[in-house]
Amino acid sequence: MAKLTIRGNIKPIVGNTEAYSLSVFENVMTSNPFSFPPPKVKWDLYVQDRNGWRIAKGNIKEGENITYKFTAKSLKYKALKIEVVRGKDKGELYIKPQEAEDPKIISVELQDINSERLPKGKLLHYTDTIIAKAHCVGMFGYKVAFTLWEDDAIGKGHDPIVNMMNKINQIPLIGEVNHEGVAKVYFRLPAYTMAVQIANAGVAKGDKSEGKTHEYYVTAEVVSKHIVKASPNVNVANPSHIPAPPKKTKPVDNTPPHRKPPVAPEPHKPKPNKPKPKEETAKYPQTSAAKKQTDPEGKIVNAEFTDGRGKTLKNAKTGDTVSIKITSQGMRGKNVIVRIWEEDLSRYSNDLIYEVSATLAHDTSNFINYVTLTKEMYNKSNDFGDGNEREYFIEVEHLNTSVTSQVIPISSDAEPVKVDPNDSPAIIKETNSQNKNCGGKYCIDKNSPPSELIREINIRLAGFGGNVPTDKFTDRTERMIKQFQRDYMKVPETGKVCGNVLKAIDEYCDKWAEKVINYKCLCHASDSRVRQVDRCPGYGKGLKNEHPGIHRSLLWGVSSLKFYLSLQNSFKYRRTSAGYRCVAHNKSIPRSSTNHMGKAVDIQFNEGSYEISGKVERNLKPLRGIRDKLYIKYLKAEEGWSIPSKKNNYRLEPIGTGKDESYSWIHMDVSLFEADYLKNSYFTKEQNLVVGKSIVAMAEELGYKDLCSCMGGGLSSSQKETKKEEKKGKWSHTEFANLIAQEESNDNYNICNQTKGELKIIYNVKITELTIKEIQKKQKDRDIFAVGRYQMVPDTIKGAVASLGLNVNEKLDKEMQDKIFDEYLIKVKRPKVIAYLEGNGSVEDAIYVLAQEWASIGVEKGKPISDKVVKKKGKVISRTKRIAKGGESYYADDGLNKSHITPEQIKTAIINSKNANK
Repeated sequence: MAKLTIRGNIKPIVGNTEAYSLSVFENVMTSNPFSFPPPKVKWDLYVQDRNGWRIAKGNIKEGENITYKFTAKSLKYKALKIEVVRGKDKGELYIKPQEAEDPKIISVELQDINSERLPKGKLLHYTDTIIAKAHCVGMFGYKVAFTLWEDDAIGKGHDPIVNMMNKINQIPLIGEVNHEGVAKVYFRLPAYTMAVQIANAGVAKGDKSEGKTHEYYVTAEVVSKHIVKASPNVNVANPSHIPAPPKKTKPVDNTPPHRKPPVAPEPHKPKPNKPKPKEETAKYPQTSAAKKQTDPEGKIVNAEFTDGRGKTLKNAKTGDTVSIKITSQGMRGKNVIVRIWEEDLSRYSNDLIYEVSATLAHDTSNFINYVTLTKEMYNKSNDFGDGNEREYFIEVEHLNTSVTSQVIPISSDAEPVKVDPNDSPAIIKETNSQNKNCGGKYCIDKNSPPSELIREINIRLAGFGGNVPTDKFTDRTERMIKQFQRDYMKVPETGKVCGNVLKAIDEYCDKWAEKVINYKCLCHASDSRVRQVDRCPGYGKGLKNEHPGIHRSLLWGVSSLKFYLSLQNSFKYRRTSAGYRCVAHNKSIPRSSTNHMGKAVDIQFNEGSYEISGKVERNLKPLRGIRDKLYIKYLKAEEGWSIPSKKNNYRLEPIGTGKDESYSWIHMDVSLFEADYLKNSYFTKEQNLVVGKSIVAMAEELGYKDLCSCMGGGLSSSQKETKKEEKKGKWSHTEFANLIAQEESNDNYNICNQTKGELKIIYNVKITELTIKEIQKKQKDRDIFAVGRYQMVPDTIKGAVASLGLNVNEKLDKEMQDKIFDEYLIKVKRPKVIAYLEGNGSVEDAIYVLAQEWASIGVEKGKPISDKVVKKKGKVISRTKRIAKGGESYYADDGLNKSHITPEQIKTAIINSKNANK
């Protein structure tokens, strides 16, 4: 047996990562030089307490080179030693950890209710309690804020961008660091009733759904003492804050001028310690003789000066504006401090000439722009480059004021998920960048080179005027952007893509993305004639003409169609009747067309309450209305089978009752696209690929950082200043809303009625104390009908839940009722109201749709009102069109409703409301 020698620091600083290895001599020697494979090298950490020596839990490692990070708890032990074993050979090294000078969090550990460390794959349930412990150094008495997150990000570490909506506890739990350097809190999962809904709201990139388990982790962040415990006389600085260098200020002299004593000469004061680069940080020379030191943690790869295009600079002069390029790995969303030092070789010292804190937005290349080389910075030389005795280097320090725990799976019934525990770097909050306007300098327009970003924009906005997946910014692209700005964003049309447009595209995608599952092959339909064994997986089997999914430009065309449908009240989307139809399904009909093998969709609609179905002449007029007012007007689709091929437009099947004509649906396809735009890469069967990544994130990854920060929409600053900002205030308690509420409910949030048997007012139900789900159940059972201040009927509540993504387990209290009024009733269901209040819409249109929503409002003379319907034995035997004589309810003579507000009253009230909010 030979004795092994361990190399490494015997006085490690608590919180630092220390490397340990066998000596060079030991690495070339083994107990048996002829053994193969060579024996494993195993490391153990032993601690000595009052009961003697024992192995420290969770510190067994393997390999020739390993690292340890010691916590403040290690300071309380009598002694520590590292033991290494290789075959029959052993070695040990006694160590004495030292207190850290700088306070920081080392790691976050998760335990169960019995204070047992959670092992890999341990599956918790929503009835369990999680203990979170933050191991800290130099932080006794500090407050630590703990937050529980559901994880939708890919890879390790906290991703503040991907998981921004996944915070479980909105108010952090606070723990105090004890003498052992540990802050501890308890997360009792049953108390977080919204955890499951939050977890299910989003999925990780590449996943179809959340699956059987939800993965959670905890972040711990240092809390400034002066925030938690305020003192009128003392402010204690935030340890995570990097203050600017202190400026010397003269003491205020309050002595009256005629009584000032003679000024005595100031005694000699010792000079403060000169700032120095930290020993353990990464340093990168910008001149030949300057020092270089790699990052001991391997997170900062390089740092260098570049020009505005990212090209490395060899030299620069005073007054130049340069960028600092930082190449990193695994540091997305993390904070760093960047310093520029002059190394004076003649005096063996360093002068700090620049310092800035920054958030790294990417895992690879990050830029700190607009660094101006001032005379003050370079008062000892006129330029940087190879000088006689002065050299320059960049120091990059990454901060550790907050740490992320391992990820753990939680489910009520699921198999354990493998989880890799990790101690992640510090959490860094997103920096709030002020809105900027580039005046069109960085915007994408017809002068921009082809790019992947342009192609993706052309795909996602394809339905705004029709477009193909080209990477070029064409005239068609410009018209598409203008239409999107006009109709969706409600801003002046520039035809240019700025940061505001990118954000609006992401918002549009989140709200209107199609569900590709609705396009699944009809061979799986309940009435399919295709044998089970012959059915495709859902989107063909890859046979001739079978594309691997649905064309994305087609999907986004349907998205825009549904958006425009939401702006009117005549027609409603009913269902997607045909998406994919594979070869096997064609044979079962039989049919020879290949359009529906990923390139076509058939959609059915309602006209008001009339369901457009069956082969009847009655259907043709509304179908042609939908075709003309939506497909042709907004999507620029063309109808007919004889259209010259390869025109790159959406194509519609002719409407009629003859052969190859649609009589109860509208068919749209992309068969007229050129071959380059029908490649399989443009088809998808995966929901996560319908949208893909955020368009803003894509732009940043492709280097459009300045574009993403431009909020001007391509307008010059002077133009932007003259444009009136849209008023985004609440309308639920303005004059017109109060008038409606007074007549509809006597301004009562708890009133409701019942129509079962006969109309009657219900007073024994307290609406504001019931959840939305409970309200819907009572409405379904016909116990109640219209509810609350705005007399919301079942269809209104159902629409609000779907449109706003409301949690049905929340109460329909005053705040929720007002929210539905502001964000759904007058904005989504009756968009002409908000078009008048916040835009240039017609006041006549606004009060007319208000009368359609609330029966108490009278209709202006000459406007259509509801049809007079005569029924016999439950069947409609006659329907008569009616025109308002002036002032009657839209639903007059239905036996339930009559008007109480004249058209003039509501018109005056809504005009006053708009003027009051200018």
